[in-house]
Amino acid sequence: MSNTSVFIPEDIDSSQWSINEPSNSNNEEHCGAMAISGLWFDMHCEASVEAVCFDDTGPNTYVLTPTVMKWADAQSYCREHHTDLASVRSMAENQMVLDQIFSGSGAWIGLFKGPWKWSDGTDFSTDAQWEALDCDVMSASICYTDVPPVSKRMIKVRLEKSSSSLDLNDPVVMEDLLKKLKQRMKDQGVNENFKLSWKKQSDGKVFHKEDKGSGLKRRYEL
Repeated sequence: MSNTSVFIPEDIDSSQWSINEPSNSNNEEHCGAMAISGLWFDMHCEASVEAVCFDDTGPNTYVLTPTVMKWADAQSYCREHHTDLASVRSMAENQMVLDQIFSGSGAWIGLFKGPWKWSDGTDFSTDAQWEALDCDVMSASICYTDVPPVSKRMIKVRLEKSSSSLDLNDPVVMEDLLKKLKQRMKDQGVNENFKLSWKKQSDGKVFHKEDKGSGLKRRYEL
C-alpha cells in the first residue's frame, strides 16, 4: 500500500482533534501527536515523545520508534528506517496507529502546521469541521424544513375524441391534456404540490381505442 494518497477523511469523523485542539499555545505548537485516547493534539515540535512510523514494505504497517525524539528527528528516523511518519485517512487507520501507543504522553504522527499537512506532503482536510462557539456569537445559520412524504396514485380515465383525426398519442396532445387535467384538479381544491404523467402500455402507447364490439372498454392510465 502506498502512503501518497491525498488525505480525504471518509469514515473518520470531521475532526479527530481533542477538545480545544489544535491550541497552538503561545504560537509554538506546530506539530501533531496522537493521545492514548486516539484523539490528536498539537505540541511544541522540540518536545520529545515516541512516534509512530508508517512502513509500506515491512511486515508491520505501523511501527513505534524505540525511543523518544523530537518531531523532526522522528520524521528523519521513520524515513530512514521505514517509509514516513504515520498519516491517518480513516478511522481504521487511526485505530491501527493507536494500537502502537502505550505512553500517556502520546506519540508523534505525521501532522505538522503551516498550514496543517501530513509528513508525506499530502494536504490535511479541514473541511466540514465542527467548532464550539458561544451561543451569543453572531453567525449565519442553516435551516431545514420537513419534506412531505411522496406517494404515487394511478388514475384511469376514459376520453372521447372531438375529431376522428385527433391523435391522442401525439406528445403535444398528451401534454395539453395533462395541463388541462391538472388545472381541473386545482379548481377542485387539490393541493398544488403534485405532478401528473401518463403511463405507457406494453406497446409504448398511452391511449388505445375502445373495443365496442367485444364490450370491453380500455381505459387510459394516468
